[in-house]
This record gives sequence, C-alpha cells and structure tokens, in this order.
Amino acid sequence: MKQLNSELKEYIEKNIFPKYDKFYSHGMIHINNVIDNMLMLADYYDLNCNMAYTIASYHDSGLGVDRENHEYESGKILVNDKELKKYFSEEQIETMKEAIEDHRGSRKIRPRNFYGECISDSDRDFDIKLLAKRQISTSIKHYPELKDFDEHFERCHQYICKRINDKGKFNLWTNNPILVERRDKFQEEYLNKDYAKSVYKREWDKITKDGTYEKIINYYEDY
Repeated sequence: MKQLNSELKEYIEKNIFPKYDKFYSHGMIHINNVIDNMLMLADYYDLNCNMAYTIASYHDSGLGVDRENHEYESGKILVNDKELKKYFSEEQIETMKEAIEDHRGSRKIRPRNFYGECISDSDRDFDIKLLAKRQISTSIKHYPELKDFDEHFERCHQYICKRINDKGKFNLWTNNPILVERRDKFQEEYLNKDYAKSVYKREWDKITKDGTYEKIINYYEDY
C-alpha cells in the first residue's frame, strides 16, 4: 500500500476526527472502518490513497450541522478547508467533494465519480454486529416514540432491506470481489431474520444495561 502523507494525516487526526467525539453511531469506530475499506479499495484500484483517506475522514463530518443533508454539509466542510489546498489541486478537491456528496447507502443513482462509488461501498456495514450497534443507537435517538426492542428491530430490519436492489442483492457500485464476498456473507446472515434479531437483541441488552442507552438519548448528538 502507498504511504499516506504524514502531515495530512496528522492534520486530519487533530482537526477533523474531534468532530466525531460526540457521535456514537457515526463515531470513530465507524470512521476507522470506512477508512480501512477506502484504503483497501485505493490499493486494489491504484487510486490516490491520500484522496481516499481524506474522503473517508470527512464523509460524515457534516452530521452536526444537518442530519438529513449531512453529505452536502460534509462536502462543504471539505471544500472550505483551506488546509487541504496544501495537499490537493482544485480538481482533486472537487472530486472529493462530489464523492462525499454521493456517499449515502440509500442513494439509487450511481455516484458521479469512481471515488464516490468507493466511499459509498466503503460506508456499508457488511458486519452484522457493527450494523446492529449503529442501527439500534440511531433508532433510539431518532425514533423516541418506539418504546421496546421489537419495534426498533422491525424498523431497522425493514430500513436495511429496502437497500436490496432489483437483482436481489445489497447494492455495490464497484462490485469489488473482496466486498462482494463480505456482502454475500452478510446478506445470508441478515436475511435470516431470526438470527439477525438475536444479534440485535444482544446489542440492545448490552446498551440498556451499561448506561449507553441514556447516553445515546442525553449525550450523543448524531441521529
């Protein structure tokens, strides 16, 4: 794998990662997972690793501004960050902005550039335990009218199943073979609804007993 620019990496760690401090579903566990995926794809497709790292690092940074339109707010944060002009051309910055704007998993239209395809694919949680952790917390925060586990799980499961495409698969823009293998394993597990529910129930039991439930409601800011 190509070496990341150490100064760029240090800048992002000090100035961008703190934006995720009060996020749970979109905190650094998620961000680091997306970074790992993006760097894997950058290595696989011989992309600019510094662009890949930066896209992944900034892609959810706008959540604190506007949840529903966070991809556009994240793009604004990136394009308005003058420090990035030390490392990237205007054309590269525009490419990264477009990629971030197009990253959402619910998007039905193909991203405008290949970096956008890669960040959209990297953002997908093809790990049922990680997805359960993130989805349950988002549901608790965003749907306070749902009072018990069964209601939250049904909403979560229905939401993710809407991402199955007309070919009966969870969509991948790149069809990268590494991600396809992960996707297929995840899909088998997730569409076994009883198994998926057992995984989500373990996460529910954990966060309702260790104080995380209250922190999601009263402390964490992401929805």
